[in-house]
Amino acid sequence: MNKLLFSLRPTAFALLAAALPLLAAAQNSRQDSLLRRGDLAGGRPQASAPRPAAATRPFLANADPGLTKIMHESVDVNHLSAPQLLDVYSRFLDATRDQRRSWDGKEWDEASATLTRLNARYEAVRLDLPLDDRLTVRSYQGEFRTLQGARRVKDRIDESKSNR
Repeated sequence: MNKLLFSLRPTAFALLAAALPLLAAAQNSRQDSLLRRGDLAGGRPQASAPRPAAATRPFLANADPGLTKIMHESVDVNHLSAPQLLDVYSRFLDATRDQRRSWDGKEWDEASATLTRLNARYEAVRLDLPLDDRLTVRSYQGEFRTLQGARRVKDRIDESKSNR
């Protein structure tokens, strides 16, 4: 048994040594993509993160009415590039988090319709986004639906309390 372990050690060491450059390259590419986003931790961007200059945002006459109402900005969803779309998702979720407690059912429906339009644009440009950014968009989509579901549950609880 000991002879077998000693004979395997050089082989295992050689395999690990051969894999090191590949592991280093994979780690560096992940860090590079996180650095480009300004997010080394890899989590959801925070609301206090600096926003790009207004000149990089598509403010046009064909603005989405839902985004205009929720974010108080004129954004044409149909002309968003992939990086701009990621920023709009982030700001849309920030505004949703800030305003959700005051929304009634109609406002949630409008916000949901707005998210549907954002999702349609995402499907058109998603292959232009790196995998990390696609995962971030998916987390934004999930967070919105979670907030919406929590509101529905709260409304049902409040309704059942009032029916007693």
